Parts: sequence; C-alpha cells; structure tokens
Amino acid sequence: MEDGVIRFALALERTTRVKRGTVPMHVYAAAMADLANELLAGSGLSAHDINGWIASSTESRDQADECRLLSILGLVAPAERHLALPHPGHHLAHASAAFYTSGFDHAVALIIDCYGSRVGNGRERETAFSFRAGAKPETVYRIVRDADRIAGYRRDGHVWTPATLSGIGEIYRVVTLALGFREAGTTYDDAGKTMGLASYGKRFTEENLFYSAAPDGQVEFSRAAGSLVELGFAVREGNELRLRPRAPRAPCEQIHYDLAAQVQAEFEDAVLHVTRHVLATTGSRSLVLCGGSFLNSNLNARIRRETDVDRMFVFPAATDDGNAAGAALYAYHELAGWPQTTAPPLRHVYLGPRRLAGVDLKATAERWGLQARRHAGTSPAVSAAAAAISRGEIIGWFQDRAEFGPRSLGARSILCHPGLPGMKDRLNARVKFRESFRPFAGSVLSERAHKWFDMPTSESPFMLMVCPVLPDQQSQISEVVHVDGTCRVQTVAEDSPGPFRLLLEAFEQQTGLPIVLNTSFNLRGMPIVERPEDALDCMYGSRLDRLFMGDVEVEPPDLAGLCPEPVHATTAGSVGLPVAGDVSGATSDLPEWQRLLDLADGSLSVRDIADKLGEDAEELVDLALELRRLGLLRWTDCPAAARPTFPLPQYSPDTT
Repeated sequence: MEDGVIRFALALERTTRVKRGTVPMHVYAAAMADLANELLAGSGLSAHDINGWIASSTESRDQADECRLLSILGLVAPAERHLALPHPGHHLAHASAAFYTSGFDHAVALIIDCYGSRVGNGRERETAFSFRAGAKPETVYRIVRDADRIAGYRRDGHVWTPATLSGIGEIYRVVTLALGFREAGTTYDDAGKTMGLASYGKRFTEENLFYSAAPDGQVEFSRAAGSLVELGFAVREGNELRLRPRAPRAPCEQIHYDLAAQVQAEFEDAVLHVTRHVLATTGSRSLVLCGGSFLNSNLNARIRRETDVDRMFVFPAATDDGNAAGAALYAYHELAGWPQTTAPPLRHVYLGPRRLAGVDLKATAERWGLQARRHAGTSPAVSAAAAAISRGEIIGWFQDRAEFGPRSLGARSILCHPGLPGMKDRLNARVKFRESFRPFAGSVLSERAHKWFDMPTSESPFMLMVCPVLPDQQSQISEVVHVDGTCRVQTVAEDSPGPFRLLLEAFEQQTGLPIVLNTSFNLRGMPIVERPEDALDCMYGSRLDRLFMGDVEVEPPDLAGLCPEPVHATTAGSVGLPVAGDVSGATSDLPEWQRLLDLADGSLSVRDIADKLGEDAEELVDLALELRRLGLLRWTDCPAAARPTFPLPQYSPDTT
C-alpha cells in the first residue's frame, strides 16, 4: 500500500496452488516470504523500502500476541518496522478494509463472519464501528461468543460441533457443513453453494428454527442445534453434535433444498435485524460491510433495498485474505502518523503481480504442445474472443493482473454466451465439474444494466449483488438467470482498466447483447489460475474451447489423442469414487473408471482405450478429465504446471 492506496495484493492460495492457502505449518513462513517478496519485486521494491509491516490473525490472545504476529514474516520484515493492530484486531481489520476503500468521509462499519479474534475465553462474533475521517474508529456494537472454540472440526472421520451454537455466521457455516458443502479433506465450508441451493427449496416453516431476533440488536440461537438434530442432520453425543451430512457425491434431495431455503431466509432476516439496530443507534446513513457473511449477494441486495441508507459499500475481498489490506490501511491512517484525508474509493481490484509483461506467451503455449497465434493488438484479440463466444464457444480469458478477492471480474475468467440454451449445463458439467444447481454471474456494460436488471444501486462493480432479471429480458440471457429469476451482476464501467470492457463492447456489436456469462477461471476444488502455466494446465484438464492470454489465442489440445497413466499415490476411495465390491472378475463388472485406469499405461491414447472397451471416445474423455481433476491420472505427453517447493519438516521420515 502506498499513500493510502492498495497497489498490490494477492492471496496465498494463488501462488501455492493450495485452496485457501492451507499449506503445512512448517512451510507457512517460507510461503509467506515468497509471496511478500514477489509482490515487492512487482513494485520494484525491496523489504527495506517498506516503512511499516503489519499482520492480522484470528488467534491472537492479547496485545503481546498482536505484536508477535510478524515473526512469521521474519524472513523479509525488518523488526524495527513492525506495527501491530490493537487487540482484538480481526474485526477492526475487516472494518478498516471496508471504510478506507469506500471513499466515504464517515460511515458505520458492520462486521459479521464465522469467528473473529480471541477475546479472553471467547471470540468476536458480530461487531460494528463508527468511522470518521481524521478520527479513530469507535466500537459501537460488539457481541462476543462466550467460548473461543470454532464450530465444525474433524475427528474420527466425522465433522463435529459444540452442542451449543451461537453466531450469525457460525450457524450458516454449520448448516453448510451439514448439507455436505465443504472443501475436500478440510472443514472449510463452501457457503456460496448453500445460497445457490436455497432458491430451489421452500422453508419448512415460517417459524424460525435457527435464528431469533432479540432486543437491542441481539440474535438468539437456542433452537439451532436442536433443529439440526430433529431434521436428521446431527446427533447429540455428550456435549457435542456429530453432523450427518449428505455424502460428497450424493445428489441433493428436497430436504436439502428446503434446509438451504430455511437457513438463507432466516440468515438474511437476522443480519437485517442487526443492521437496522446499528444504523438506528448511530444515526448513520452510510454503511460499509465486511466479513465472509457479506459475500452473500442475496443478503447485500436486501440490505441496500430494505434499510434507510444513502450509500453502501461492501469490501470485495470480504473474507480473511482481505484483512491483510485492512491491517495495512489501519496502520496507514491510525498508526503511522501520516496526514489524515478521506481515502479515494476503490474502483477495481486488479491488484495481483504482472504476469504478461516480458513473457512470450505464444512460445509458452507451443512448449505445452498447443497451437497459438499472436493477434496484431488488443482490438483484434478482443474481436476474436467476442466472435468465439458468439458462436457458442467457452473461452478462458487471462489478462495481466489478477483480481484480489474471490470473484473473477474479467482478468481470470471463463466466459461464454449468456443466451444459448444448454450453455450453463455444458459449462457446469464439462469445464467447471461442479453441481448443476449452481448459478452463473452476468457481466454487463454499466450503462446498460438497468435495461436488463432491477438494480438496487447504480452499479455493482465487484459482483456482490443479486438482482432480479427483468421479465421481458430473461429469455435472451437464460443461462445467467437462476431458477428464482435473479442473476449475480457485475457492472463494467467505462473507466475499468484492462480489455474486459472492450470485450463486452465487441460482443454487443456482434450479438446485440451487452452481457456475457462470467465465472472464475478454475476447475472445481482448485484456486483461480494465477500464472499463464496454470491457465494452460486447465486446457488439458477441461473442455475449454479456446484460451485468450493477452493478445495470444490458444487452440485446445486433442484430448482424445492424449495418453493417460495412473497416479498411484492417490486411491479412489480417498476421493469418493465408487469402488467395486464382489465382482466376478470380468472386466465389464468393474466400475468404468477402474476399467479406464487398468488400460491407462501411458502408451495408449484415450481414443485407443475407448476402442478396446467399446466405449464412446468423447464420453471417456470426460471421465478421464474427472479422474485427472481428482488426482488419479495424468497425461504422459504434456507438461505439468510447476508447483512451488518448500522445505520438508525437520526430522520427518516422510520425504514424499
């Protein structure tokens, strides 16, 4: 951050290629140092050029812990330039990120997430601060959970929670885990799936099962655990609940749709209850929001429509990766002694390191065995991409600096036509490998948005609002219309940097539609691509029809002509594939994936294997791609994206 403006920001998962950045603790310091040095190098700086360093964590117990946080960055951060948030710092960092990038001169900041900093024997739960330029923020509302535990932890192959649940974000997280939505091998919940699933269901009852409004902006949760037990999603064992989630690959049934609908509706009402209380007690008509709960785009739209605010801003990196920015912004405005001014509003989040400058992208693609051609400049490349989308292709769109936060906003995106029937299902099944109920966002020219959507605000640049699609327009953009008639909207303004705006304009010229379907450039379970090699790897791992990297257009490989071989370190049972029971020994009795792996010796192509099995080659390609995504096979005849290497744990006998 320089002069109060974020210049570079990136989440650890993008460079480690580990979702959520959950690298082993013994490599965390090295991974963070590598990331910090990469961001510094991108700015032409060294560690000694930085005036101050600051960090944030949920696990600080007191002020001494806050001051010790930067020891994790001892590889790069000079000790004499360490700064520290006042304890508890987690929610304050969230709030600072939202206020100091809003462009407002005053506002109330509301923070709601699953859990915040430790406070004594408890944890921050919901917090609000009053901000005014030139003055220190004041805490105006704080609810602290009376225990410092985190609900949702693994033990003995099950997911457990305390028998007593509390917290708006915690309840949503636990229900999400009960629905079976979590990152493989972890208890990181995938709450966006619960929001998407909710539109397919109906509340069990108008009576609240999980949240109850109480006086003074409080929310009670006394029925939450019992409701999960009564619905069959948990059992009590002592002072704990053992969740009984839907199996990872099992289909969703009506009870899952209805549970999602119940918790989504109650969650929205609970947050609105707290929001109205905070606005009323402060008298503020300016609201800024942060914390993971505010990635819930349905909620954000309701807050904007149903509260008496004149202006509202949601920080786009609302989860904990955004707290790096929040801590730095707090340090600049409150700790470093620089002149206090109203910070400029955040207009874009293309804040990652530069990835295209000085790179011969055509040569890189050809090293990967892919045909590529360099267009004569941005305009012809954009026209070619728009033409590919208009004829029904699914394209990868990779531009220089990646977005900060979880949304792909036109730098690391997969794009396709919003109105061709079947496009959404094809994208879900053959590229993203994700559940069919999940909706896709629409990116629209900002000045056209009100002709297509019922917008609660003039713009939605960070894809954080769900809006009804106007009835007369729904058939033209059917693939971005969710089952409830809504769409998560990104508006793209004329001053938006990069070529994404030009692509939308070219697509409108060719089709009359100012909208494209936009989803993140990654495959299921993987972080969003960061480097060109990550994007090329996706070409070998999905049915992408074409890739555009800067001005270079890359053709897809002949997937049926590739030769697979098994990866023996991974077992089918560990990734949830069906395993054959008692079989007669005939090949036809084995699961299809097993028959494929048995013949995948690295010398036969998928097409050859299909001939031997009497299967359709294209269907076998889809299965091979799924097995590759799960880590069960690899291609012998293409490069692999380089993964970072870190030190092995000292004295560990495991050298794998």
